[in-house]
Amino acid sequence: MKRKKKRRYKKNQVFSKRMTMLVIMIVIIAFVYYISTNKSQNSASVNAFSTINEIVDEIETDAYVNVNRYIVYGTHFNIEGDIDIHDTNSIDSVEVVAKTASGEEIGIDTEYTHENNQLSFSTLKEINTGLDLESLKVENYYILLKVRFLNNETKYYSLSNDSEYGNIEYYTLTRNHTNNRIYIDFTTINNMPILGFHITTVKELPDNVYDVVIDPGHGGSDVGAVNGRYMESEIALDCALELKKQLEAIGLKVLLTRDGTESEEEYTMYNIYDEDGRVTMANESHAKILISLHLNSNLSDNVDGGVEIYASSNSDVTLAKKLADNIVETAKTEYSTNQTDKVEDGIYVRTIEVEDQKNETAFSRENYKGIFDSIPYLYIIREIGGIATGAYVDGTNKAYAANKYRDSNVGVEGYLVELGYINVDEDLNNILRNDNLYAKAITNSIVNFYGIK
Repeated sequence: MKRKKKRRYKKNQVFSKRMTMLVIMIVIIAFVYYISTNKSQNSASVNAFSTINEIVDEIETDAYVNVNRYIVYGTHFNIEGDIDIHDTNSIDSVEVVAKTASGEEIGIDTEYTHENNQLSFSTLKEINTGLDLESLKVENYYILLKVRFLNNETKYYSLSNDSEYGNIEYYTLTRNHTNNRIYIDFTTINNMPILGFHITTVKELPDNVYDVVIDPGHGGSDVGAVNGRYMESEIALDCALELKKQLEAIGLKVLLTRDGTESEEEYTMYNIYDEDGRVTMANESHAKILISLHLNSNLSDNVDGGVEIYASSNSDVTLAKKLADNIVETAKTEYSTNQTDKVEDGIYVRTIEVEDQKNETAFSRENYKGIFDSIPYLYIIREIGGIATGAYVDGTNKAYAANKYRDSNVGVEGYLVELGYINVDEDLNNILRNDNLYAKAITNSIVNFYGIK
């Protein structure tokens, strides 16, 4: 009996050692896998774009495109640059394309000019159109300039970064608790400059990345418009909290620029560009869209109340139109009769005009215009869009801190929503009673526009 127990004891020892070794091996393998995965997700990797070799024969090696500017605004990517091409008069068409190793090709609407053998191009016709990042599949894409010549010859040119900007990390909107991470990477492969999009799927957004920012207008000592005991800042906050609840119910990650806990001393109009100010919060959120909620006020007899959606200049207003139409239909209200800056029913685009420039104390930057000839008047739209919207607040006016993201090439697509007129009783009562319907209309607009189920 004693010998059998001794043998059993030795067998147990051997089994225990083997299990210990197995556990150690599993831990080592898991650790190595974590390190390799983490490294590939957080750094530009040439290996990520190694499949470029499969289409490299199609790319010209005698000339490269010099990229002067590239922008991610909201959910879209745009780019502009130039290239020296002999005999530009023989060019038939020019198009920026996103191409996969398997041969799939997505064309981007491209405008171009040519003179003295230099071709200049841009996809920036509208800042919120271009290459839709939300529509890309989980694989590698290469951004190339496709030039067709009059002799039916087609050439592809690779892109070299000649701008001041580096690589971009973009996360798509949350769908079914899942996001795509798009690493927009300028790199070099086999001495060839390449702009590639490396796309992977992630199950959870980083802590500092959001889908939507909601900005309840005013706050603290800045109460906004007033009608008796009703204050714009409080009504806007109530609507924002309801909107946040509804957006989170469909799976989106939402950030509020204020939640009502701020004191009057902490939150004033003058700290919007501070480290914890609403402009800084929006810029640091990595969100795709910002909705700023307000109530209008106008004593003019020419305005009977109603909804006004303010959009950025030089932008497509399809989403703005959805917001206005859905609010009118769902909340049973009307389009504003205001004609100033109106572009469509309920849609308004206000830009900084010459007289505004003379009076604007924060105007000090020589190149204030950014990309376009006109820039948004409303700061919450202008200052969260970086160079795409011509953000310019640089701290010259000492009453305001500088917007440290004014020169960013990544911007949040912003809309200011005037839910109605606080001094029009019909508007005010409707908003007070039916803030859930206003929130529902905005939520449905986002769901339908971005195809979120």
